Amino acid sequence: MTKFTTESLALALVILSPICFLATATLQQLLIVDDFLLPFLQNYFKVKDIPFVMIGVVFVWTYVITAFISVIAQSVGLKNGYDNSEPRLYKGLLRGALARMVAAHQVALENAPAFFAAVIVASANKVPLKYRTSFSIMYTFLRIIHTPLYVLDFDIARAIVHIMALSCTAWLFAFALLPGFEKNYSSIIEVVTILRSVSDDSTWTFD
Repeated sequence: MTKFTTESLALALVILSPICFLATATLQQLLIVDDFLLPFLQNYFKVKDIPFVMIGVVFVWTYVITAFISVIAQSVGLKNGYDNSEPRLYKGLLRGALARMVAAHQVALENAPAFFAAVIVASANKVPLKYRTSFSIMYTFLRIIHTPLYVLDFDIARAIVHIMALSCTAWLFAFALLPGFEKNYSSIIEVVTILRSVSDDSTWTFD
């Protein structure tokens, strides 16, 4: 577990947020999703339907699987078991992994609606399919791995994954709602490409 002061937390967020946004943009541009995950999904679904399939996957993960994990944690962690008449009353008494199991469900609940809205708005506004599929698949993958990272207390990795998932939602909204954003996005990608080229071409010598 890593503890931060208010100032160090704010600084960490300022540094991490743009890095995570650039990371998801880079992953989208590198076609990792298109080359590895998309071909598998195409065996079962039409490409145009995949963003909505991801909504379904996130819905099940959020409202069924993590909900079940949360109930199990409360049943195990509370002395008198899970009280269905007052299910939220004793959550604050849980500690450790059991508390994190409940918290992981709550985080999923908080983030899923924005993702659903982003996919729907992006589809309604005819955002190019390549962006809708790649960012929706990335969000789903990141949101799923966020839960075990949370429960197992990999707090730094969890925070990075969480911000990256949020960035996928933000990218979808940006493409859908900001006129001409695709051109600006292309400029961002060009900067990332240049930085990668400089990094690849650099040689480090140690005397």
